Amino acid sequence: MRPAPQKRAKPTLPKVYSYTRFSTPEQAKGDSAKRQLSAAEAWAAKRGLELDRTLSLRDEGVSAYRGTNADEDRGLGAFLFACREKLIEPGSVLLVESLDRLSRMVPRKAQRLVEDICEAGVEIVTLSDAQSYTVERLDTDPTAFLISYLVAVRAHEESRMKGIRVASAWAAKRDRARAGTGGRYTLRAPAWLLPDPKGPGWIVNEDRAQIVRRVYRDTLSGLGEHRITAALNQEGVPPFGRAKVWHRSAVAKLLHNPSVIGALVPGRMEHTGGKKRRVSEEAIADAFPAIIELSNWLSVKAIKDGTTVAARGRGAARGVAHMLAGLARCPKCSGIMTRVSKGSRAKAGEPKLVCIKAKTGTGCTYRSVPVSEVEHALLGGWGALFADTPSGTDGIDRDHRDLEVETDARQERLEALMEALEAAPSAAGAQRVREIEQDLREMRERLAVLDEQRGAVDGGLIRARLEGFGDLMRHHDDTGELDRAAVNASLRALLSGVVVDYGSGLLRLNWKQGGETVMVFAMAREIP
Repeated sequence: MRPAPQKRAKPTLPKVYSYTRFSTPEQAKGDSAKRQLSAAEAWAAKRGLELDRTLSLRDEGVSAYRGTNADEDRGLGAFLFACREKLIEPGSVLLVESLDRLSRMVPRKAQRLVEDICEAGVEIVTLSDAQSYTVERLDTDPTAFLISYLVAVRAHEESRMKGIRVASAWAAKRDRARAGTGGRYTLRAPAWLLPDPKGPGWIVNEDRAQIVRRVYRDTLSGLGEHRITAALNQEGVPPFGRAKVWHRSAVAKLLHNPSVIGALVPGRMEHTGGKKRRVSEEAIADAFPAIIELSNWLSVKAIKDGTTVAARGRGAARGVAHMLAGLARCPKCSGIMTRVSKGSRAKAGEPKLVCIKAKTGTGCTYRSVPVSEVEHALLGGWGALFADTPSGTDGIDRDHRDLEVETDARQERLEALMEALEAAPSAAGAQRVREIEQDLREMRERLAVLDEQRGAVDGGLIRARLEGFGDLMRHHDDTGELDRAAVNASLRALLSGVVVDYGSGLLRLNWKQGGETVMVFAMAREIP
């Protein structure tokens, strides 16, 4: 009796996966994803196969230039994880439109990615050129290895040059904005501005602008951020944005936002060591309508830049304790001198200034100076600031002029080098572009510092601030009333610090624009 014929086992069909990727939101609106998926479905149908959809191999708006798509826990990143964990069966097929969909990293890394997938037993099929990559083919067919490597070189170079062109285009847009010929640089405006329906400019929302002006006015009168925030909430002043109440951080942002004087600070993302950070660039003046006067902006900036934790302490909300709060400096270490007061005057004597390092036991010499001595010297000798006001412009103007010439020359060199790279791309040329761009960033940062110093002396601002300070001091001379907070704000706008030189009995008042005015201080009478 003949044995019954055995049924042959039906061959197991390979699992087929399709990977699609696009890097920009515009491609999501177009047919990029649909085109890639349709080509994969057609390839599978022609061979009697079906796409496995258990894994979502789709990266939307993800760049392959820095390998972001391979690092994420989705799309290609999820597939690579499944390969490492042996969850993808050997013999499976990964369909991609082209190898540049997998990676646009440097060729060495892109090639390694292809090899890792193939070594997991997965065949990579590229639909645009009908190439197939497996471990066996990469090992035995030099042409396959060469093709995949050359595709990686082309893809990386295309992305790199695109990045250079985009950066150049944005730089040109910023230049047009600085020249006032480029329309709106951004569609996002500060909360107190609205797009002008009649043109490319902006119009001021006066209700909100008045709130911003009030915050600056209160700051210049000596109020702190916490007290301003509390007052806004108590009065029911509507906050900006989605917040239901005012927060101190919102007030602080207003006081540091250069948009109030019409300036826009553009920025870009830099990638270093696998991390990205935002780099601020040179401010664009007159990008928005100004709602705060420059003199008030600089005065507030002087107050905020001179405020330290040591100077504020826990009692900041109670107001300014003396005229040199945040300004007094130690003659030994140049550190902040803080006010100390142990109980009432009857029990411990009057308040004194002490170096914060000596007070906290972190160094320097503990030497106290009665606050009244210092204030008495200022009240009696404030006229010296008018008689001895350094202009500070000559050196600043010279440095600014020299740096502008150097910056212009470096910018011309950069543009010439980028044109050369367009014609003949090279890694050395790209590296030189990055070096020059870094030089330009540093130069523009130095120019910004010089511009701020020039702003402190241009247009009579110093004289205007001095007159404001003089009005406060004359009011004290006439009435005996002393507004310490207002005097402190005026001095912070004028001075970078005051060295209380107890060894020589001198106050050394250091001007923001450079230079020094000296006063003598001695034992004082009572100060109101």
